Amino acid sequence: MKRRPELDYMNAIACLLVILIHVLSVGIVEADPASWQAAAIYFPWRLSAFVVPMFLYTAAVKLAQQYGGADLSPGMYLRYVLRRLQKIYVPYVLWVLVYYAYYIRRGYVAGNLRELLSYIWIGNLSSPFYFVIIIMQFYLLMPLWVWLLRRVPACVGMGAGLFVTLCMFQAGAFASHFGVTLQYTDRCCLTYSVFWVAGLYAGKYYDRLLPVLRERWTWIFSGAAVGLYGIFFYLQYANNITLYGTSGIKTAADLLSILLVHAVGLRLAACGGFVTRLLRGVYKYSFSVYLCHCLFLTALEAHLPRLGITRLSAVLSIRALVCYTLPFLLCWLLGKVRRVFQKT
Repeated sequence: MKRRPELDYMNAIACLLVILIHVLSVGIVEADPASWQAAAIYFPWRLSAFVVPMFLYTAAVKLAQQYGGADLSPGMYLRYVLRRLQKIYVPYVLWVLVYYAYYIRRGYVAGNLRELLSYIWIGNLSSPFYFVIIIMQFYLLMPLWVWLLRRVPACVGMGAGLFVTLCMFQAGAFASHFGVTLQYTDRCCLTYSVFWVAGLYAGKYYDRLLPVLRERWTWIFSGAAVGLYGIFFYLQYANNITLYGTSGIKTAADLLSILLVHAVGLRLAACGGFVTRLLRGVYKYSFSVYLCHCLFLTALEAHLPRLGITRLSAVLSIRALVCYTLPFLLCWLLGKVRRVFQKT
């Protein structure tokens, strides 16, 4: 499979935006809702919410390019799943163990095997972990995606993906009318079907998509995404309409935002320079940083009040400084240690 650096840059950008979301999350709770600070925090926090769908989109593009035309055999499928388990699930489990050990020390969890296994299975020990649960479901369904790419036209596949995603959004509202709360729909792969299917067809028709992204559509994507997000905010907050009522607008805005970042990735791949070198470095450690950065935030939440640091601007600055440096440094050091052990 040909290397696509723009996809790496997309993942790097998504990693940086995930950190931003979690850095700003404390401000969502603590800022005065009527203040300018709340708006300054809320808008970048909410506008970055397409990053998990973008991770899924890039993973689907890579799957389609590598396996879309393959005659899938049981052996090929087994090797694929084992590689995904080694690359995605094993690091996830290791980081769950690290978090769990720290949480036991802080008294946040009971500290028993049943609880630990539940956290591993559901992915709810820390906020980034649910993504692993989602993407492993998509990986396990790999034969379905190969069949979809070979047998189903793009318009039909995209329509089906959109329908399933919107149904999952509306299922919560429908169930609530009967006094039922649907748990964990945020980590069910069906909720993100349209983004995964979009990535599959983008990977299949990649050579046709590139000219569109490169030449004419960047500003249209940008304007459309901004416009749709504006409508979404207006409907949800000015008129107090819930997310279920704006799910179609939000989904369209997320898709356009992903395509916009894809176009930006292509521009970066073409021009090179310091930014691309920086993003390559971020991409190298992006998954490990994604898994571990919230541990640093948890530690800060425990220690900053003890140091008398409670002013929101100071808290946000420290959270940003720590999360954009120490997780990368830790993952770099762990990579060095791993290479030493591999050599010996």
